[in-house]
Amino acid sequence: MVNVKSYVRIADDKTEAWLYLCAPEEGTRYEKPEIIRYLQLNGVVAGINESHVAAMCKKQIYEREVKIASSEKGDPGSAGRFEFFFNTEKPKPEIRKDGTVDYRSMSLVQNAEEGQLLAVYHPAIQGTAGRDVTGAMEKANTYKELRPLTGKGISNEEDPNKYYAAKAGKIEYDGDNKLSVVEVYEVQGGCDYANNALVDFNGDVIIHGNVEAGVTIHAGKSLTVDGVVESANITAGGTVCLKRGMQGAGKGAIIAGGDIFTEFIEYANVSAGGSVQSNVILNSKVTAGDQITLTGKKGLIAGGYVHAMMGVSCQNAGNMSEIKTGIHVGVMPEIMEKRIEVNEQYNKLNQELDEVAAGMAKILRVRQQTGELNEQLQAHLNDLKVRKNQIYVKCMTAKRQADELENTILKSREAKIKISGNIYKGTVISIDDNRMVINRDTSFMEYSAQNGVIVGTVVVI
Repeated sequence: MVNVKSYVRIADDKTEAWLYLCAPEEGTRYEKPEIIRYLQLNGVVAGINESHVAAMCKKQIYEREVKIASSEKGDPGSAGRFEFFFNTEKPKPEIRKDGTVDYRSMSLVQNAEEGQLLAVYHPAIQGTAGRDVTGAMEKANTYKELRPLTGKGISNEEDPNKYYAAKAGKIEYDGDNKLSVVEVYEVQGGCDYANNALVDFNGDVIIHGNVEAGVTIHAGKSLTVDGVVESANITAGGTVCLKRGMQGAGKGAIIAGGDIFTEFIEYANVSAGGSVQSNVILNSKVTAGDQITLTGKKGLIAGGYVHAMMGVSCQNAGNMSEIKTGIHVGVMPEIMEKRIEVNEQYNKLNQELDEVAAGMAKILRVRQQTGELNEQLQAHLNDLKVRKNQIYVKCMTAKRQADELENTILKSREAKIKISGNIYKGTVISIDDNRMVINRDTSFMEYSAQNGVIVGTVVVI
């Protein structure tokens, strides 16, 4: 019989238990089965370390606590996951060791060969329940399987968990569950006025050469040009990568729905829905819906005008000749005007909606009083219902536009201009509708708007 002064101590979270044994009656010793029963009677029924029990009996370990049981851990299992055999990160140029940017090795297109393995799905492994030392079951982890990949140009007929390219082309992945292989239009040898003067393709376009003056290129998705672009007109629904750059001669233009990456922009008009990244912007008009970043050894903006909704960062602005250089961040005046216009439209539509609803209510009261409507009133009621639906759709569209403009304006309030090198006299710094002319050479500055005033602070390098 176990000495009455012995005890079992169970942790508050019931994950561990300790046994304290006092010596048995003289001439006797404890046996392992006896101690096991004692533990069970005191609530410890799972995770018992029987080797510790045996050691306490054999070596007569008394009058000190020994950890005798630990909770039985279940298998945590694992969530389902996709393993991809291509780069899923957004393309960006490589930064060399000397700080310069390698645009020439940048690629917007990852190609796949027909039959190439693109992705493997590893199904979820459901967890198993564990037990604490008292035998209470712990909750097992459960996982839902991920949705299968969908898209064009892929196949998983051989094995539902393995996705192959059904044809050769460009790999497109949306970061969720859409994976496709699509056609790419490639032009060998470049474009000039005599050959490939007009390139119009609804997908991705790659030009392996220069694009000369007078050429027009339209890419429904991304555009990559290996050589130099002259005074051409370029539009792309997605990202544009000019591995050399653009010498626009005052006539060249780029409009991109996404980002623009290029070694240089000279004498051109450039607009990006996303960001613009370059080494030099010279005497050009460049606008970006996100940021403009000048990298590399020069990191120069000189001449012309640049605007980025969310911020501009460069190494140097202007030059020693005091060339007029404008840098603007934040909200353009036309955005503020558009917000006012959309809000006025929304309020007017709401008023029309109220008037139509009042007219419908008046007719419905007549029906309630008389029990029916004559043909003329019924026709008018039907017309009002149609009018109400039409106004409601316009009203919701205006509300969505107003919300988008408001969010854009709120995000742009944090926009800054950071110049981590020289800022030459003649440079004009603008934030929203505030303007500051740099009247002497300076350096290492960051400009932001505070209470409607442009404030410059020294950049710590």
